Amino acid sequence: MQKDTISSLLNNLKDPASDHIKRQAEKVAGFETGVLLFGETGTGKDFWADFIRMVSGREKMLNLNCGDVPEHLLESEWFGYSKGAFTGAGENHEGRWASAGNGIIFLNQIDLLTLNMQSRLLRIIERKKYYPLGSTVEKDIESRFLYSADHDIGEKVQSGKFRKDLYYRISAFSINIPPLRKRREDIMPLIKYFASEKNIGIQLTKKGKKNLIEYRWDGNIREIKNFINNISVLKKVIDDNDTELLSDSSFRTEKPFSSDDMTLRELEIKYITHLIKKYNNKSKVATILGISRKSLYDRIEKYGKD
Repeated sequence: MQKDTISSLLNNLKDPASDHIKRQAEKVAGFETGVLLFGETGTGKDFWADFIRMVSGREKMLNLNCGDVPEHLLESEWFGYSKGAFTGAGENHEGRWASAGNGIIFLNQIDLLTLNMQSRLLRIIERKKYYPLGSTVEKDIESRFLYSADHDIGEKVQSGKFRKDLYYRISAFSINIPPLRKRREDIMPLIKYFASEKNIGIQLTKKGKKNLIEYRWDGNIREIKNFINNISVLKKVIDDNDTELLSDSSFRTEKPFSSDDMTLRELEIKYITHLIKKYNNKSKVATILGISRKSLYDRIEKYGKD
């Protein structure tokens, strides 16, 4: 994330809780100690890790999700391997850690690592060195480590699912990122920020703003971005109709839909269907969508035939 983008987004966070996070991040940025960021999914842990990177003056951040790669592939993916290390290893391969240079290695969802990988990681963090798979030559680590988890790892330590010694090592400094429902002053500024990115206008009454602020946003910032993305492919303005749909219990119980993983046609069908169920008035639905009643009927007929 570019410095201007980080600064711009940071300026849109107005809740005292976010200001507290910012002061904590600025304080720890100047040290080499490990930092554990924990909070619900979508709360912005990646953003705050990048903010620490920016304040510390490091150029890049390598963001690695610890649950993305199966354990038997993790070592070769992260640490690289030497020629002949395993069948198919026809040449030396550096691995992703080498690309971090003197930047940040951000181990996202570190609590998803197996106990075996936790043991390996502990030795690497302590020595700041690692062996590529099949190699007898150690590589030095110039990067700084940051970590994240969706929950307090202390509970996994108590149940024996996370090594206590590794936990103490990575949590020398911990920053809790509260969910949006506990920092509601950030909600409207974030909506305005992401709407501006998508060139979406906002025309909300006090009731519409109240709906947005009081909505739980269980997906946190990620859900707000989804909300804006969905509207951006259908309309050019956020209005009260959108907030009423968002607050509707039948709409809320469904998995939030994302324009990233469905086609425009599917997204439009879903949105129109919800509007018709909500209002049972096609003229009003057409007005909300900014199209004529005939165009709405044409789309309904088209989708009914598909």
